[in-house]
Amino acid sequence: MDTEESLVEEQVRHYESRLRHIDELVEKARNGLQNHPERAQHEKTLAEILERRDALQVRLDDLKLKNPGSLAEELRHDGPIMGIVDAIAGDLEALVERLDG
Repeated sequence: MDTEESLVEEQVRHYESRLRHIDELVEKARNGLQNHPERAQHEKTLAEILERRDALQVRLDDLKLKNPGSLAEELRHDGPIMGIVDAIAGDLEALVERLDG
């Protein structure tokens, strides 16, 4: 395995790790929704966040299907993926804080 391929695999593992963190936050949000007085409003927010998370998962799955050379090139020019990951995590963290009240 060459260095570029190794770096690509490392980046993909990083994205997957961040998605697992997002999934942990989703569970916290779901637990916080159970008896929350503004449950309907927050359920809508969570549903919107989950749509973005699922779209991100599809994008990551598509990236993993590419050959390492084209994947490396795409990742070099795809800073938005990390921004999307961070935005989703930030929105979930804010939701969890509101639910914990």
